[in-house]
Amino acid sequence: MWRIRASPLPPFDSKEPTFAFSCSTEGRHANALNSSLETRMGTRFLPRAGYAVIIGAALAMPQAAFAYDPTNNPVADAVLASLEAGGAENAAVEDVAVSGDQIVLRGLTADLKKDGEEGSLSAASLAFSNAFVAPDGSVSAAALAATDVKIVQDEDTIEFAALALTDMRMPGPAEVKNPVEALDKKPAYKMLEITGISLQSAGEAAVPVERITSTFDPIGTDGSVKATFSVEKITLNPEAVKDDDFRQKMKTLGYDSVQIDMKAEGEWSAAEGRAQLHDFEISGQDMGTFQLSATILGVTPEVIEKLKAAQEDFGKTMELLQQLSISDLRVHFKNDSVVERVLDQQAKDANTDRAGLVDQLSSSLPGILSLMRNPAFQEKVATAVTTFLEEPGTLTASAHPAQPVPVAQIVGVAMIAPQTIPDVLSVDVTANQ
Repeated sequence: MWRIRASPLPPFDSKEPTFAFSCSTEGRHANALNSSLETRMGTRFLPRAGYAVIIGAALAMPQAAFAYDPTNNPVADAVLASLEAGGAENAAVEDVAVSGDQIVLRGLTADLKKDGEEGSLSAASLAFSNAFVAPDGSVSAAALAATDVKIVQDEDTIEFAALALTDMRMPGPAEVKNPVEALDKKPAYKMLEITGISLQSAGEAAVPVERITSTFDPIGTDGSVKATFSVEKITLNPEAVKDDDFRQKMKTLGYDSVQIDMKAEGEWSAAEGRAQLHDFEISGQDMGTFQLSATILGVTPEVIEKLKAAQEDFGKTMELLQQLSISDLRVHFKNDSVVERVLDQQAKDANTDRAGLVDQLSSSLPGILSLMRNPAFQEKVATAVTTFLEEPGTLTASAHPAQPVPVAQIVGVAMIAPQTIPDVLSVDVTANQ
């Protein structure tokens, strides 16, 4: 199962909140591409997918003694040392070329072994500009460019044609072995771009991804940060998927292929303890666009430090999260024909037309929503959903409480009087506005 995951690599300064991106598959192509952006304050920030893909594939491997053949170049040797610190074996490069301020490692290879699965890592070249090795074994450079990177783990393969990083820092062996302590180190990069990506499981067609980009920009001198992330043109071909049910459903809805894009933008203010997810968006061509934005207060440097220390203690983590407050939250969906396709198909299955199906659904809403035991909110939801079904455009749910609401209060209300949560958060639901 392939993964692009930020977890082992140091994100920002020790006092910064984080958002984590992961891209993974489980159980072959049944979940042809499960892509998620997790907003987990105080754990990790947006993907360090750049060299997460280069060295991250080895970071979770069992520890092994360094066995690489020294190249007599400090940068090349530091890269190989970090790989093997993460558990890679037989890390090597074919040659190292130095020209002015550029160091080029050609023919990088390494063996990957974990949980009985065997794999490999290779890259045609890694070119570092103005690189140097710190006393802790980490490598910093003004820029890193990698070409033709390939990672194979058991029956899964990830490849990309090119990678570019600016103001990058590759963790040293000690950080690789102890990723929690690595969170206190310098940011991983300022800008990242990966192009020509291919994800493939055995016996199935590759899933191409055109581009992944990410930026990280400090704001001021107190550790405040702003970051962006995007994934462009994830293309799925239903006919190439082994899952018969998925393939048939997509064909029935009229999708010969599915193109998905993702993007996100976040900001954290250290002085105010405010974390904002300005815009998280997933869009599918001829399907629709899902958007999420939120503002969370109480994300102070002290809380982040405690969250880092409690990463292995779920109870403590939940206790700390309850110290945060929700200032605003918005979930928005913009239809781009997927609703009509689903309604038409369900109407056909029910031997009726779309208008008849919408009437049936609308008339059943009051009974379904009565379980909420909040008549005023039930009416608001029923009106919005009915409007949306009759004329599929946009559907929005937003929370804008007069004062930020502590998570602890929300948890307490959910346990005692869950029907009042919409009132506590001042939730509104609208359609086509």
